[in-house]
Amino acid sequence: MSDIAKRVGTSVAAVSVTLNGAKSTTLRVSDDTRKRIFEVAEELRYKRNPMAGALATGRTQVLGLMLPSQDAYAAHDPFYSLVTTGVTACASTHGYNVMLYSATSEEEGDRAASMIDKRVDGLVLVSPPKGTPIFAECQRQGIPVASILGEPEEGPLQIRSDDYQGGLIATRYLVSLGHRRIAHLKGREHIATTQPRLQGYLDALKEAGIAPESEWVVPGDFNRETGRESTVQLLRRANRPTAIFAANDLSAHGALEAIRDEGLKVPGDVAVLGYDDTWYATVTRPALTSVRMHIEELGRRAADLLIRHLEGEAPTRDTEIIVPVSLTIRESCGGKAISM
Repeated sequence: MSDIAKRVGTSVAAVSVTLNGAKSTTLRVSDDTRKRIFEVAEELRYKRNPMAGALATGRTQVLGLMLPSQDAYAAHDPFYSLVTTGVTACASTHGYNVMLYSATSEEEGDRAASMIDKRVDGLVLVSPPKGTPIFAECQRQGIPVASILGEPEEGPLQIRSDDYQGGLIATRYLVSLGHRRIAHLKGREHIATTQPRLQGYLDALKEAGIAPESEWVVPGDFNRETGRESTVQLLRRANRPTAIFAANDLSAHGALEAIRDEGLKVPGDVAVLGYDDTWYATVTRPALTSVRMHIEELGRRAADLLIRHLEGEAPTRDTEIIVPVSLTIRESCGGKAISM
């Protein structure tokens, strides 16, 4: 940096601020000087040493990313790849790298907490289970955490989707199509999104004057296999449902398979509505009507909030951002493809 400063005719501090992408309240570098600094840095083949930078600044320019389960990718659920895309895209824009933890927050809460250390400036935690020790460990080490789809009372920096509204609009839509026997494939109990989606479903039935039957709410567990098994049980009941609202698109896919295997048709005999509205909803047959979560945006906004917090640009006290949902209508409910 000294060589660059001499060649440009500026200070080492100006070179440091420019090349590290830092912000300074006391030092202003003109656009012409910044341009010349980058030109000379390229001529001299300057490469920033991140380890040396971390020693000097106490910052690694790395965000940690922890997913809820080991099969987050193996289950072919596009939710996690889209969240990861959003986090990494935002981090890259701000000059940060992303480290993916091998431990997960659902099955390995204690071990996951023990793996958190100062190799990261902050942590993005996706769908953390209630009561996970990860928050306490990060607080002990002074590592800020931004959680995606976590419990409302846990963690000071939160990005959540309006899951209650999602359950409400999904069920209202099925009611508007004339359905009265609407089943729900609910998510896993310890995941924060499960209860609000279920509550939205129940409240929409209540406002329509429909008394929900307890056997209509069955496990979907956010996976295709459980969704298929639970749907088979629903279809073999005397008062089988005419519509199924699944807590995600994977369990909805399982429902589609079960309905086909039982010799029934979608949507003629049973309508199916999913949740997430990723590309996955467009490749099922028929294509799924689904609640759209804007998943990449969840990842981007979590990383952005965390980085702004790290750089002193975001509130240091509790911050909650709720991303709205919408409904994409496709063939699985009998409607024409539109968003609403």
